[in-house]
Amino acid sequence: MRPVLTRRRRRLLLTILPIGFLLGRLIGFWRVRIAVGRLLAQLPDEGVPDHVQVLPPPTDEYAGTLPITPAETRERLSECGFSELVRAYFHAYDRDGETVHEVGSFVHRPEGLTGDWQVHVRLFPTADGSTEVWAHWERNPYVAPLAHLRMEGYDPARGERMAAELIDGLR
Repeated sequence: MRPVLTRRRRRLLLTILPIGFLLGRLIGFWRVRIAVGRLLAQLPDEGVPDHVQVLPPPTDEYAGTLPITPAETRERLSECGFSELVRAYFHAYDRDGETVHEVGSFVHRPEGLTGDWQVHVRLFPTADGSTEVWAHWERNPYVAPLAHLRMEGYDPARGERMAAELIDGLR
């Protein structure tokens, strides 16, 4: 039996969603994502669906490092036509015994919001204050959600090339 969405719950949801969106815009979705990612990282791995797990980024997605801070990188990505991606898997990995959580998830859609493809980049801080960039090319989940989930056309090498073309200084 499906739970009933009462009028009161619907009103609450319609109030919370815009407030959450505005709060995310105000403080940065990356801050919300890192807080949620850290909470989710506390869950046991067994029995937790992939979309709620905090996963390591695939090693072939490493695109390079920017010699600027994550805050500066987030600004630069916006200037390069990237937008913050709220809805994406959470990523973190172990570096020298410490868990490093992503501090930004961004997307660039060459054909706009309704284009078929996108380059998705994730940002990770480094010990020296620089920013690691991890990237892949994939289907736009808003246009082709099932193809996106099935990873049809997923291409880390193309994502790396496109990230390097779009982001000055990526080495």
